[in-house]
Amino acid sequence: MFGILNIAYKLLVNDRAKFAALLVGITFAVFLMIQMTSLFSGVLSRASATVLNIGADIWVMDPAVQTVASSIPMPDYVLDEVRSIPGVKFAVPLYSGASRPSCRTAPTRR
Repeated sequence: MFGILNIAYKLLVNDRAKFAALLVGITFAVFLMIQMTSLFSGVLSRASATVLNIGADIWVMDPAVQTVASSIPMPDYVLDEVRSIPGVKFAVPLYSGASRPSCRTAPTRR
């Protein structure tokens, strides 16, 4: 068994170009795996940041809501019903949206 491993080691190390290409390929593959893992982790933490930063124990939403960003306003009587449940400290409507940039630009000098 050691004879075969010795021959394989000599074949790999004696050809410097092949050995360098192998090391570069393995290094690049490991870099890509770490990069994609960190990218997935960042996307996941950014997507869940809205829910985690608010810190509510229970969310009452319209059944048609797919994401937190697409909010469908609920009627006031639903909010009153939620507030009347024993143990609920407070209940408020939540609006989650992005601000719109201003259409005005800075004045230019002529």
